[in-house]
Amino acid sequence: MSRSLVYNRQGGIDVLELVEVTSPDPQPGTALVSFKAAGLNPFDFKLRSGIIPMPVEFPKGIGTDFAGVVEAVGADTNYADGTAILLGDEVLGWCDSGSLCEKAVVPATTMTKKPQGLSWELAGSLTTAALTAQAAIDLMKPAPGDTIVVSAAAGAVGLVYCQLALRAGARVIGTASQANHDYLRALGVEPVTYGADLAEKLTQIAPEGISYVQDNWGREFIDVALSIGIAPEKICTIVDHAATAELGLSNPGRYERSTTTLHALAEQFSLGELVLPIQQVFSLDDFAKAFALLESRHLRGKVVITP
Repeated sequence: MSRSLVYNRQGGIDVLELVEVTSPDPQPGTALVSFKAAGLNPFDFKLRSGIIPMPVEFPKGIGTDFAGVVEAVGADTNYADGTAILLGDEVLGWCDSGSLCEKAVVPATTMTKKPQGLSWELAGSLTTAALTAQAAIDLMKPAPGDTIVVSAAAGAVGLVYCQLALRAGARVIGTASQANHDYLRALGVEPVTYGADLAEKLTQIAPEGISYVQDNWGREFIDVALSIGIAPEKICTIVDHAATAELGLSNPGRYERSTTTLHALAEQFSLGELVLPIQQVFSLDDFAKAFALLESRHLRGKVVITP
């Protein structure tokens, strides 16, 4: 038996409950993983609360990203490169059945080996932030000479995106609270405080023009971008899918998650070539506090639960 965080109806944090579950034996192509860390994402609370209009079957597990240790392996269970998944392997990836639990059976197609030197907390936080940022980068293809504005630049996706865009040679301007400005400057990002005068600030800081914007916040920022003359197709959002359809914005959509891409990004994090700060780590018993912090939306990096 192991514990798992689930909900049986959509709503606030109060619908979540820890329950005892039986972990099934892994079938061919899967492995039983004992989770060491699971990073939270805005998608987790938006689906739970009904903000995202997707069908949900109850009871519903919550969380996606994970890092852990392989405890049992089904037959013919290999990584993407064809090497066998073995007992004791340290892995990271995503678990669509819910990662806020002590252990779960995970398909081999959604996990990769954890690089040495990568902490459990960071490994368990990478999947969604890193793959989403990479998908947005692949869509818009920043290049030397580009000036890009990134909203919620101190959030997990924003931080990874900023670093990837800078490595591509672009100038990056990031919106964030004043408390995060020094951190962003240290990465090479030019910070600007969001607020009622954001449009004026952006016009002043980039008088030569803005190539495109990366939206990680929502309609409020999208409207600012439109107001300063950014063409809809030059606005890439990962947040407001309704606005994407209504206004003709760019969006990476339901991009294909790749364990090969995840492993390559995880290697860069393990070497310190990319960074992602951990805001706070909670135990599974303190899940309510973790979600309260996540839903405040004023974060630098990730909120992590260690089952």
